[in-house]
Amino acid sequence: MLRGLLARVKTDNGCSSPSHVMKLIVVFATHRSGTNYLGSVLKQRPQMFTLGELFHPQEAFGLRPAHLQRLGKLADQVFTKPNDPGLLAWLHQHPVQAVQALYQMAARKEREAMYFKVFFSHFTTPVVGTVAKLASLPGFTPVVLQRRPLDVYISNAKATQVGTWKHADTTDLRIPLSAKHYSQWAEKARRWYAQVNEGLAKGPATPWRCTYEQDVDMPPDALAAHWAQHLGLPPPAPLDLSKALERQDRNPDWRLKVSNAAEFEQALREAELWDEALNGW
Repeated sequence: MLRGLLARVKTDNGCSSPSHVMKLIVVFATHRSGTNYLGSVLKQRPQMFTLGELFHPQEAFGLRPAHLQRLGKLADQVFTKPNDPGLLAWLHQHPVQAVQALYQMAARKEREAMYFKVFFSHFTTPVVGTVAKLASLPGFTPVVLQRRPLDVYISNAKATQVGTWKHADTTDLRIPLSAKHYSQWAEKARRWYAQVNEGLAKGPATPWRCTYEQDVDMPPDALAAHWAQHLGLPPPAPLDLSKALERQDRNPDWRLKVSNAAEFEQALREAELWDEALNGW
């Protein structure tokens, strides 16, 4: 049996019994929902195995040489780096098998949890079936994270324009928005959350349904304590605040982030998408 997968304690009659299963924390979200900031805080936990975007189409973020070697043995291939095309193809074809192998490696090291996030561009296998299979794994702890769609879309558009997803101050950048493009993007996001929820409904774990506004948008130390409480983890140690990512856009008013606010709002109202843009899926 994997050492650390099941920690054991002695009962009154001297027999051992399972007391703890390492958590498999999977955050289902969209880009620009605060997951970079969240990850920068969670990975400061010494016993947390933090991967980030394991199924990113261009790189399996967080994988180290030992992980590449283990996955290579499973695939009967040689993977030398996280952006190896062969690795990416295999991961997308065998997502559950990959997660199982990485989970077992972390459990052997007696980690408290393994964490990664999944966006709607990550799974190339059928989403409902893949999520349902993940839900059957030991320690599966699902989190469904949403942010106000209007803010997600604007943040996506700004990040795309500047060409980076972190470490860039876009506060003074004002961009034009397309209602047609928003409608297409919102349909993908709406379908993604519906598929995730359908897959999670097939598993035994109840997901934590949280929002950026209530559960992420807070100072790093408060965020670390908040998530530890909800995920059933020990209280966090003091953080190195210099390692926590800062906002890319500090302007709270969406109208000051775009150059055609009135026109965009009117177009979404006419398309009957405005309420959803403000209130979520």
